[in-house]
Amino acid sequence: MKLKIKPYLLRLIKENVIYILSSIILLILIVIVAKISIDKIFQTDTEISTLSSDINNLQRKLTLFQTVIPSSQKLDEDVQLLNGLIPNTEDYFSVIYALETLSQKTGFNIIGYSVNINKSTAEKLQLTVTGVGDSNSFLKFLDNYNYAGGRLITSNKIELNPQISGSIKLDLTFYNKKTDSSNSDLTNVNSQAFKDLEAIKQKVSFDFNQASESSSLDLNYPKKNNPF
Repeated sequence: MKLKIKPYLLRLIKENVIYILSSIILLILIVIVAKISIDKIFQTDTEISTLSSDINNLQRKLTLFQTVIPSSQKLDEDVQLLNGLIPNTEDYFSVIYALETLSQKTGFNIIGYSVNINKSTAEKLQLTVTGVGDSNSFLKFLDNYNYAGGRLITSNKIELNPQISGSIKLDLTFYNKKTDSSNSDLTNVNSQAFKDLEAIKQKVSFDFNQASESSSLDLNYPKKNNPF
């Protein structure tokens, strides 16, 4: 069945075709402009949100620098401290120096040590240390060994050595890790972190200028025979 248009209606369409086409084109343009405007509004809202977040982060960092972060000189000292406690690469000089410093400070004499190759990795070096001393010197060693030698040290095993009278064996772990300071988020720093560093500084005895940062991890480490 064909669609029939009345002559009167057909005549009206022909007489107003320009207006009809103009109206259709105008409607299409309105839809296009409306869509572009809506997209632009969403884009602007996103940019405003991003800028607001950036401003808040900058404000937090400014507040941090003004109230928490110490002077550049003190900050350099803190960085030097951390680089000494956990160097970028393993530094055998600092390992030996730390053990001998602990012996001198605590009176617990370390008479030998060897590397536990199977438990050492690129970021930690585990030593089995043998030391002798009385109960007071050993307790003093336990109170100070974590930082007092100038390196971060942990221990997870202590046992008496029956082969040497009065001697004690300890498994000590030294750490090293290369960090990328460019990825550091200063907004996560708080005043307590710097207070903790100050407390550690009081325990550390280490000449950072003598420490070498160019050593690589070599697990063929010689045993030490009574250097005292």
